[in-house]
Parts: sequence; C-alpha cells; structure tokens
Amino acid sequence: MLGGGLPEKSVVVVTGEPGSGYDIFAQQTLYQNALQGGKVAYFSTSRAPEALKEDLETFGWNIAPMQENGNWVFFDAHVPDVTQFLMEKIPKAMAEGRWVLIDSLSYLILTQKFRSIIDTVELLLNSAKKHWGIHFLLLTQKMHDTETETTIQHLVDGVIEFSGQETAGGIDRRMKMKKMRRAVYEPRLIPFNITDRGITIETAVRIA
Repeated sequence: MLGGGLPEKSVVVVTGEPGSGYDIFAQQTLYQNALQGGKVAYFSTSRAPEALKEDLETFGWNIAPMQENGNWVFFDAHVPDVTQFLMEKIPKAMAEGRWVLIDSLSYLILTQKFRSIIDTVELLLNSAKKHWGIHFLLLTQKMHDTETETTIQHLVDGVIEFSGQETAGGIDRRMKMKKMRRAVYEPRLIPFNITDRGITIETAVRIA
C-alpha cells in the first residue's frame, strides 16, 4: 500500500467504526516510533491517561520506560477550553520533535464549535510542515454528517480507513488508504488481524 511508509510532515485521519481497529493502528504506530527512540505526544480529549495506558498494556506495549525518559507524554485534554489548550500545547510538542495523536477528533467535533476544530487541524498541518513527523487524528465513522467528515478529510494530508465485516468464521478486517499527499500508493483493501500483539497485516507491505 505504501512501500516506503507514511511520508514525513503528514497529518493523517485514521477512521473507522468502533471496534474496527483504527485506534489501535494509530497507537501501535506511535509505540513503534517511541521504541525506536522517537518522541510522542498523546492528547486525550475524553479518557484518562491511565485508562489509555491500560489499553496499550493489553497488547504488551509497556510505555512506562518511555514516560520515564520523556519520550512519551500524555496530555489530558479533557478541560473546559480544550481548543485553546490544544492550540497552546500542540506547537510546543511538535517543536520538540514529537509525533502527535489526538484521541479523538470526533469528541471535539461533538463538543466544540466546528470553526475551532478546523483551526486546530490547520495548526497541526502548519506545524507539521515546520517540524516534520507523522501525526494522527482519530475520527469515528457514523458519528458525524457526511459534510463534516468530507471537510476534515479534505483538509488533512492523508486518510486511512478501517472496516470490519462479520463472516461465518469471525470478522473480515480491512484497511484502505483513501488519500495520501506526497506518496504513490495503491488504493486497495489490505486484510489485517487484531492479535495480542496489536494489528498484524496479512501482506508484506510496509505502511508506517
């Protein structure tokens, strides 16, 4: 799908229905980056960092050493003026060379004025151009109208879509690259599984 990985200086929407694995993909990508010495800023808009840390431990992703050395930082963005909080913290985090994850953009869309959401996305895009890195926004499908989803997907650099369909033997899971600026990619469905190690892709193709 993307033989050379996701391009630097990118802001990517990762989208899917609950349980499709879209959130796991973004978390796993950040974890792999941190394992290699990269820095992460995880902005949570609705859940406590401790709960998220437990989610990561489900797949054997121990981020405690990364937190201790400062490579992994949680930001609890469940605050009254969340958009102002993000506008202040995101540029600083990206200036430190951190890959940013906003979990989730959907919660912000439901609770904040849409103009402020667009401002936040544009801030991410501008900061990514200055400071490089790969940055993720989680967007839950079917929570918003088509116009809202299309607007967000138009603004960002990339969109990766996750889906799952029940079959006689379980769930047939697929991911698809819908959009990616500055990259040549094949717009095809990639089969994957969710295991106790996270997402495993059923093909010898590098994504991130």
